Amino acid sequence: MISISSRLIFSVLRCNKYKSHLTINTIENRKNCLRISKRNRTTRPNVAYKTRLAFPMDYDRVITFMSDIYYKNDPITINIGLNEEKPAPSLLKLMYNKLQEGMTIIAEGEDNCIVGAAVNAGSCPWDPDKFVEFARCCECGPTRDVIEFEAYVTRKPNLWKRYCVLKIFECSYLAVRPDFRNQGIARKLVLDSWYLARDCGYRLFRVDCSNRYTARIAESFGWKRVCTIPFHTYKKDDRFVFKNIKEPHTELQVYIDQLAFCKDYCPSYKKCETITSAPRTSKKSS
Repeated sequence: MISISSRLIFSVLRCNKYKSHLTINTIENRKNCLRISKRNRTTRPNVAYKTRLAFPMDYDRVITFMSDIYYKNDPITINIGLNEEKPAPSLLKLMYNKLQEGMTIIAEGEDNCIVGAAVNAGSCPWDPDKFVEFARCCECGPTRDVIEFEAYVTRKPNLWKRYCVLKIFECSYLAVRPDFRNQGIARKLVLDSWYLARDCGYRLFRVDCSNRYTARIAESFGWKRVCTIPFHTYKKDDRFVFKNIKEPHTELQVYIDQLAFCKDYCPSYKKCETITSAPRTSKKSS
């Protein structure tokens, strides 16, 4: 038989155990609340934007936007030390020539300001030689190295011969304003470019990913990587061109997609099993 004092001791122990259990649960709940509140503070609300085809009246705005955003953040210009300077006129001229092909897609915010752009153009087998000739006539130093590197990247996979095409739809330049990133704008611009390439009748879509973020977009679509060029291996005249390489953007990757296969983007149509003939019309008796 248990005495009264023993019962009191057991009851006190049970009470202390229950209180400690409550204390542990309270601490865990507070930790969870802190995690949720911290996550809510760091997550930005979705921003409103729209994508559309750039018209000739937009070209100067696109050039200004890409000068401020693309050339200051692109790993190629950073690795070669040109991101702190204004883009050379020859670089802007090359971009403007691609703009004039009329396949650039822009993203605009609520105030109709450009917040993102994908400069697209058709790529032909003779383009690399034209780039090299243009660079030798117009520029010297790092800017010339950039143009010649772009020519090297364009030629390297030899996609025209491998896929028996004369012209390839190329997503050449992609940029999003820093305060509008992590909202899916870059992904939307690349996907809209893919749709444009398909609707224009191109058989091959290409995107050159000089940064890791664009490569992740291409990977998420399941596109094929056909070429990888580490920046530290590229040499010109027995000298290494890129000397300011920073993680995680250490290589350029080329992804492609054959536009003949649209099953990943377009729902398949049901095939008709039976053939419906036209209704017969009875001839009126004279």
